[in-house]
Amino acid sequence: MKKFIKGLFIVTLVIIVLVIVVITALGKMAKERNVNYNKYTNSVGVIEKKYASMGSSGVSGIEFESDNAQIGRFVIHYPTELEKETGKFPVVLWANGTGSKSDTYTSFLTHLSSWGFIVVSNDDENTRTGESLNAGIDLLIEENENSDSVLYGKIDLDNIGIGGHSQGGPAVFNMATVQPHADMIKTVYAVSATSPYHTRVFQDGWEYDISKVNVSTLLTAGTQTFDAGTATSADQESDEKAGIMQGICPLWSLEENFGLLPDVNKVYVRKTNVDHGDSHLQFDAYMTAWFRFCLMNDEDAGTAFFGEAPELSTNDHYQDFKAYKAE
Repeated sequence: MKKFIKGLFIVTLVIIVLVIVVITALGKMAKERNVNYNKYTNSVGVIEKKYASMGSSGVSGIEFESDNAQIGRFVIHYPTELEKETGKFPVVLWANGTGSKSDTYTSFLTHLSSWGFIVVSNDDENTRTGESLNAGIDLLIEENENSDSVLYGKIDLDNIGIGGHSQGGPAVFNMATVQPHADMIKTVYAVSATSPYHTRVFQDGWEYDISKVNVSTLLTAGTQTFDAGTATSADQESDEKAGIMQGICPLWSLEENFGLLPDVNKVYVRKTNVDHGDSHLQFDAYMTAWFRFCLMNDEDAGTAFFGEAPELSTNDHYQDFKAYKAE
């Protein structure tokens, strides 16, 4: 009996050690995949490959504590050459998805900054109203006028873009329409933005009126279950038995939001075999190209979206592409 118990103990110990090893390995793999996500985005287009890579700028950072407990802190990534150059740099402010903080997006935002942007994020886990984005602009205005700041006189307040994932979608739509600094926004990007079906259900600051967004707008989402769902309109209620699921950002939502936008530069597209959790990473290259086009007048980047044969219209990893170019 003692030998049996001893043997059982050894087997149990070995199993525990193996479980710990597997969990540790999976954790390291997940971290490596997040840090080096561009290796896993299957970039094939010329523009896509270009902007999936790191830009030529080194990236530095600075943090600011907020007096708003919900925001917690602001994290700003900026091109290192900003410290020596006299010119101004365009800005992108980021709105987190539900329950996420700035650290969730560190690699992603560093990549964007390497392409020449001042990038502002924060630790707001419930961004939907756009208030924390507006507070970020307040901070930028203050730092641009602060002679002791590394950002003094370096912020191009005439070229501000905003982007957001999931709940960050309503955040950017609300920032561009109802927040005090709405008129300072030049372009909007929303990846897997929470659909009008869900925002009507949630209410409490979730709802938005995208028809009032009067700046260039890019809408993206994935085609897999959590993002796309199975419902084909906002009128269908989620019904598990009937196989109806309202995804976070289904095709009908992209189509509806695209149609409600006024006659501005606007695009929507979905990426195949992509779901909600990492959709922001999967669209990173084209998001970067979008901000380069809208905030830096990078016409080469713009060929991904507009022209006789936009790259997104021929990239086999994407579908349901639709674009409108304002005159």
